[in-house]
Amino acid sequence: MELRKEIGGIYMSIEFHLKKIPLKNSILITGFHGLGATGFITIKHAVTSLRAELIGYITTDLMPPFVCMDDDRVSLPFEIYKYEDYVFVLTNVPPHAKERQRFSRALAEWAIKEKFDKAYLIGGLDGRLKPSDNDKIRCVPTSNFERKIDIPILEKGLFVVGPLAIILSHFEINGFPAIALLPYANPSRPDPMAAAIAIEFINKLTGLSIDASQLISDANKIEEEIQELLKQRQERIRKDHKVLYI
Repeated sequence: MELRKEIGGIYMSIEFHLKKIPLKNSILITGFHGLGATGFITIKHAVTSLRAELIGYITTDLMPPFVCMDDDRVSLPFEIYKYEDYVFVLTNVPPHAKERQRFSRALAEWAIKEKFDKAYLIGGLDGRLKPSDNDKIRCVPTSNFERKIDIPILEKGLFVVGPLAIILSHFEINGFPAIALLPYANPSRPDPMAAAIAIEFINKLTGLSIDASQLISDANKIEEEIQELLKQRQERIRKDHKVLYI
């Protein structure tokens, strides 16, 4: 599948290179590098934990010049995986800023054209907005999404931005059922605990059993490292303060 659009007299193309397998009634799950890199970490962890099958790639005219090795194969910037009825779009790197909007819309158009059943979109919400320590997550469902579990809706006056906003807008306009899951995340660093919360709610919504224990372990390790750095900093300040008064 190829989507082309003329921008300033230049045709920009976004192509989906996929194995010939049926996608009708599949469920799309994807996320991006937003607050806490929550979407990326969540999708990467889910794909790895489920040992999902690589079924294709997305290429663009401004695709980031990035490849790496993943075990014994070359990993590309934008990969598509499948596990049972679930299709995961993994963005190993963010789409180029100049085609971020087109990329997001193309992803939504593809899901609609292929007659996907619904979509789960993973992002992050600034943890400084958390009303209390007991709050974990907010959600933004489209009008046609049937919520089977109770998840607090994003408060009025707060906004979803970036690729998720574009995809949600396109789904809402076209009457496609989708929900954005937005766990509270640390805006200053990658936040595996936020991804673990996203996994928790994906499991509740889908019936999947994705193990989040590694994410929780990573989060605890990061927290221990941060606390150690703070302790070292306080010790340096204490010593400097002592020197000033000798």
